[in-house]
Amino acid sequence: MLSIDDNVLSAQDISSKFKIFSNAPYLSSKKGSVAVCIESVSDWLSLCFYAKEAGLTVMPIHASTPEKLAKKYAENAGCYALIYQTLNNVIIFPKNEKPDNTPGLIQMSSGTTGAPKSIKRSWRSIDQEVSAYVAHFSAPNSMTPVIACPVTHSYGLICGIFVGLARGKHPRIFTSINPKHLLKALLKLEQPLLYSSPLMIDTVCMLWPKTSKLHAVMTSGTLMSGPVFERAKSKVEHFYQQYGCSEAGCVAISKTFESTNVIGEVLPHLNVKAGSSQSAPSEIVIKIKQPLDGQSAEIYTNDLGYFEDKDGVHQLCFVARQDDTIIVSGLNVYPKDVEDVVLSHPDIDDAVLFKVKDRSTGYRAYLQFCAPHRYSNEDKAALRSWCHKQLATYQVPFDFIQVDAIKRLPNGKVNRNEIAKNFQLEAETTAATA
Repeated sequence: MLSIDDNVLSAQDISSKFKIFSNAPYLSSKKGSVAVCIESVSDWLSLCFYAKEAGLTVMPIHASTPEKLAKKYAENAGCYALIYQTLNNVIIFPKNEKPDNTPGLIQMSSGTTGAPKSIKRSWRSIDQEVSAYVAHFSAPNSMTPVIACPVTHSYGLICGIFVGLARGKHPRIFTSINPKHLLKALLKLEQPLLYSSPLMIDTVCMLWPKTSKLHAVMTSGTLMSGPVFERAKSKVEHFYQQYGCSEAGCVAISKTFESTNVIGEVLPHLNVKAGSSQSAPSEIVIKIKQPLDGQSAEIYTNDLGYFEDKDGVHQLCFVARQDDTIIVSGLNVYPKDVEDVVLSHPDIDDAVLFKVKDRSTGYRAYLQFCAPHRYSNEDKAALRSWCHKQLATYQVPFDFIQVDAIKRLPNGKVNRNEIAKNFQLEAETTAATA
């Protein structure tokens, strides 16, 4: 049993739709995988459960995706059909008709370091992840999972819903992410565990009554900034963070969230390689102990990290995406280090550091930021001076660009490559019209 907003979706409700799905000619392993981009979360989840039970492959696509783009994703992933907006609207791709011998879930990568790509995981490998997750992370056994993030993504679908059901819990899913509505629901629940993005967690915590604390939160997708964590931790009883990738699912969980870069103990079905210290990080490489259904034995994440031992616990720590690291004067600049400092400035609401190619130096670091008032050249000079007092000289951004809002993905991540590309296009356009 699970709830979607204020509506309960029982096992009987789900099984009643199974009869409809079993008669649909396009839902057959002989035809191939099916992409699903529909408004109704209950229809999507019912179809997902059916696919898992019937041995089919499905590919969830966020409901807000335009039809043309959804078709592109589905066709490029080799899907035979796309269910768009409603269960009755089915688009067929005849050239992709082929038997599917390894049923599972196709996920789109976030695309933060390039074009999004489709990654397939078998249902058996997902069951392996869920079992390891439940065995390793037992604290939530008494908690109610509250999923306030997309259930078309593995974080909400697998770690929120599948894990919650495996624990015998009643997951609560919220599709309209209204902080005040979510706050009211959380206040009514006993021991809720909120699965959401850092931004939503920050907003809920700012609204939370001073007389009590939110029982538990889980964050994932992107590291919570230092200032946001400092604001939120006084409002939360149990703070958790998890780290994963599209190919392997959840990799590590931090059971005691004391530092934003600590992403926790590795799940028992995995081995992970990383750097030996903060001063010597290396690429995080994941090795699945018992690969299933064509899984790669080793997964290279393109993330930099290292291990540290604290209080007898061997914990994985995240540094940065390798692609995001900016080399300035031969020294590594990690965006989060700079962003955390800038966000501690009383005037700065949001910030992102990105790199732009430079003919003379290779790359320069630029900072996009949001502030409540329009910054003059004198204000920017003052901000730069302030940064020089807080950061090493090589870490200070080359330039500061004020924007109304920083573009973020639904999971809270930023696509630094896209931000840099748009910045360069705007600069070239301005130069051409000057």
